[in-house]
Amino acid sequence: MDLATVLLLHKSSFIVGALCFFYMRWRSREPGLELLAVGDCFLAFASTLAGMGEQGSVPYEIWTFGSFSVGVTGYALMAVGTIRLSGRRRELSDWLLVTAALALSIVVGMTHLYLDNQSRAAIFNANASIFLLISAGAISVDFFGDRLPGRIGLAASLMAAMMFSALVVLGVAFPEYGPIAPRNAFFMLIICHFSVALFVVVLVQERAEAKLSRLANTDALTGIPNRQNFLACLPRQFRQGDGFIMMDIDHFKSVNDRHGHEIGDAVLVGVAQTIAAAAGRELLLARLGGEEFALFLRDQTEETLVATADQIRRKIKTLAFDVGAGTVTPTVSAGVALWSDECDATKLRDRADQALYRAKRAGRDRVETYAAESVAALS
Repeated sequence: MDLATVLLLHKSSFIVGALCFFYMRWRSREPGLELLAVGDCFLAFASTLAGMGEQGSVPYEIWTFGSFSVGVTGYALMAVGTIRLSGRRRELSDWLLVTAALALSIVVGMTHLYLDNQSRAAIFNANASIFLLISAGAISVDFFGDRLPGRIGLAASLMAAMMFSALVVLGVAFPEYGPIAPRNAFFMLIICHFSVALFVVVLVQERAEAKLSRLANTDALTGIPNRQNFLACLPRQFRQGDGFIMMDIDHFKSVNDRHGHEIGDAVLVGVAQTIAAAAGRELLLARLGGEEFALFLRDQTEETLVATADQIRRKIKTLAFDVGAGTVTPTVSAGVALWSDECDATKLRDRADQALYRAKRAGRDRVETYAAESVAALS
């Protein structure tokens, strides 16, 4: 493959990347995409300038220094954009990478190293390797806070690009030690740039899908799982020790009627967050609707089920909401039911509901267990 074709592919990889990043930034508003797009524009311009220089249409001194300085700045902007996309954070210190690229351009310009093709290529690709490594590191480190498969592909693409940039440096500086020819390594680097653009798009898309999933499965007011999520997460097969706790805020309608829906919403949020904090990550919980909440627990006895419900009840009782002239101190009633052989999910939940009804009938602010004979007596 001749040099003109390689440079055309090189430029095309950045143009495609810039278009993808600008479009995704417009659609998603994810941070860093605009810098990735601008960085690719810089690199596309640098590649175009190099191509024009190789054809003799631009003076040697202009295209060599111009393509070098614009190119290293482009890689720095890509690194800053990748860091911001990865962690969704904007920090002033990120711009130190761009400052370092500009400082390198000044040094190379003052020492006229850009006039020597071998030195220019080695320094440029070494700079690219460093910025690509920084980008890959950011994507990898932030994986634990944003566990999306697209990160793996993006980190791998950036690491591959870093490796091929390093191989170009090795092939240019030490031709006898290079495992592949610099031109072949450069061609593989172009493929990696296409791959980087692809996996950035994948990562942004996965984030959008994850956000939609959270919205679909989370109660908008309280921030805890909703009924849909709760029912979907219940096990298909129940076993000995499975149990339900149903909770309902006592006299909640009177809170709304006397103090307004704003106070009512504050009470709902406070109660929900208290339940979530007490339940921990091992239990399934949800706001089923209105002022009713449900929890599903495994490996329980009737005593531990009641103890858990009562612990949550007591914590909720310590809450207080200022309403100007006084305070609202909510209480909850709870019903618990333990699985038995003849129960399915619907029947077990109904039994916990029946126990909740018993707690309401018995005076509220208490926990009751399901008992078939008691339910028969009430009916």
